[in-house]
Amino acid sequence: MIGEILDGTYRVVQLIGEGATGEVYLVEHIHIGRHEAIKVLRPEVAADARLASRFRREARAINRLRHPNIISIYDFGRLPDGRLYLTMEHAAGETLDVVLRAAGRLDVVRSLNILHQLASAIEHAHAHGVVHRDLKPHNLVLVEDRGRPDVLKILDFGLAKVLNPGGERDELTLRGEIFGTAEYMAPERLGSGPDDPRSDLYAIGCIAFEILTGKPPFTGPRALVMASHMQTPAPALGRAFPGVPGMLDVIVQQLLAKEPAARLQSGKHLMMALEQVPGFPKRRGGPRTGALSIAPPMGSAAADLAAGRVEIHDEVTLQDRNRAPKQIGYADTAAAHTEEVRDEICAALVELAEETIDLHPGDAALALVVVVVEHCRADRARFVSERAQLEERQSTAVQSVREREGSFRFAIAELRFERQRKDPPPTLEAAVDLDFQIAQLDRRVRELTLGLGHELAALDERGIELAAAEHDNEAQWLDAHRRLRVTLADRLGILGDTAGELASKFAVVAAAVDDMLDSSGSNP
Repeated sequence: MIGEILDGTYRVVQLIGEGATGEVYLVEHIHIGRHEAIKVLRPEVAADARLASRFRREARAINRLRHPNIISIYDFGRLPDGRLYLTMEHAAGETLDVVLRAAGRLDVVRSLNILHQLASAIEHAHAHGVVHRDLKPHNLVLVEDRGRPDVLKILDFGLAKVLNPGGERDELTLRGEIFGTAEYMAPERLGSGPDDPRSDLYAIGCIAFEILTGKPPFTGPRALVMASHMQTPAPALGRAFPGVPGMLDVIVQQLLAKEPAARLQSGKHLMMALEQVPGFPKRRGGPRTGALSIAPPMGSAAADLAAGRVEIHDEVTLQDRNRAPKQIGYADTAAAHTEEVRDEICAALVELAEETIDLHPGDAALALVVVVVEHCRADRARFVSERAQLEERQSTAVQSVREREGSFRFAIAELRFERQRKDPPPTLEAAVDLDFQIAQLDRRVRELTLGLGHELAALDERGIELAAAEHDNEAQWLDAHRRLRVTLADRLGILGDTAGELASKFAVVAAAVDDMLDSSGSNP
């Protein structure tokens, strides 16, 4: 198939995957010049009416999902030889299982970032009545998106269950038929009960356990793993891996509760819980999801970490996560200058300068240096805010266009499928009308793609200008603090014994400032 043009639209570039039901190829959309992936069912599978129905339903279900962490489904159809295909966003990255094989396990901050994205995507899918049913590291891809690493993309909703309003079992799921991977399968999935969205939460618990430890909670022969999911309490993280925060251990234990009612009940609840864990990566702009009380599962090892009920508030978490230099001593901050610690050091230097001016007014030179420092700080804050707004505009533009494009292209797919019907075949007039509608929608897709390209190019140009301005401001900001540190040292030296406590404070702050400037490539 390499080099072929499928359905007049997709040029096949290479084979990128193969499974029991078909192959996945990298293709180029010849009209909009973008690489995508196409999943083609094997002929014998496509001939099975039951599986063909499941395949088409999968396309419709996932096309309803519009989330940056879920692979977008664009199109579906039937090739001339009868095989069904599905086109989707191409995630050019590494699957999480490959990342874990190379790294062993991930640090807490990186794990929290990945799990939070996963929880957000699953919340969106569940809100649209879609349960994945086969979440596992192999179905999670980490990509770099416009300079941002570890952007999660969920693959393969092929086992998705679309819940109808009454919640009855899928008529295509036969009695006793079990889909999924044993290491990540919730206990209720192994029984005869109805599908439950909270089974995806259990799978996330298994994934979280593996990310943090390097292996799933239960391993071994398939039958033993399935029995363990049904009967054996999940091991606690804290004892074997003391670097895992107690709060995160409690969250994982709740996700792995045997009874669905004992788990965190939704992706949103999981997001709220993760945001309370010390080390949760700071997000630019926007409020946190909220506060949430977490209770450890009854009888679990997490009870050693929290008696009865654990309640974490944002204020306590922030104190835990970002210990201020005043609490740990400025001299102890040399090992890890986070942006927050650096700001704290600089603020302390300015505060000492202002105290000196208050006690000994009339020092215009020192006051002028403080003004310059404050001006640089204000510019720096403005640049940070504009950078966040720019990134938000880029993300919003891409997501908005992708959503509209997905709707148009799926409408084209439905029209093409209708045109290919043989029972009864469309009349000539109907076929001409279908062709006209397809052409109009195809034109809209091209216009959308072209417009997005122009908008992103303009935003990229502004991003380049902003990066240059930020670079200049960083140099000015560091130089201003260098001058403030030197000027303040001179003033306190002149004041001598009359400086008193200010001189003692300055000795501590100056050491931290010197270390900060050295680590930034600037010397006082």
